[in-house]
Amino acid sequence: MSDPVDESFNERTPRPALTSIAVRVDGDRLEATATLALNGRVLTGASLGDTSDRTAIVASATLGAVSSMIDCTAEVDTATIVDVSGHVVAVTVLRLDSDGPADLLVGSAIVRGDSEDATARSVLSALNRRLSR
Repeated sequence: MSDPVDESFNERTPRPALTSIAVRVDGDRLEATATLALNGRVLTGASLGDTSDRTAIVASATLGAVSSMIDCTAEVDTATIVDVSGHVVAVTVLRLDSDGPADLLVGSAIVRGDSEDATARSVLSALNRRLSR
C-alpha cells in the first residue's frame, strides 16, 4: 500500500518536507509546532488549543507552516484519526477560501508511528496537488 506523501514529483515542484512536530501540554492547553523544510528554507507554524482537539491543533500548526505557499485563506475543517479495515489513518479536510466558492481538499496518511506525524503528513497530502500548481 502506498502513501501519497511518498509519491515522486518533478524536481521543480515546491514540496515541503516535514522535519519535526513538537507538542507541549500545559494543563488542559496544548501547543503544537510544525517545522518543515523547503529549498533550504525553514517553515514553521504553531497552533494552540484544548488538549481534546490534539489532532486538529497539529493539523493547524502544519497548515500554518505552509500558509505562505497557498494563494488563498485556508483552515482545517476536520482532522481525525480513523480505523479503516484495521489500518489506523490520519484524515484531514482543509477548506480553502478564494474568490469563488470554498474548495475542500482531503488528505490522508497511514499512522506508522505517532499520530502527530501522520496528521502532519495528511495535511501535506491534501495540499500536494495545490502546491504543485
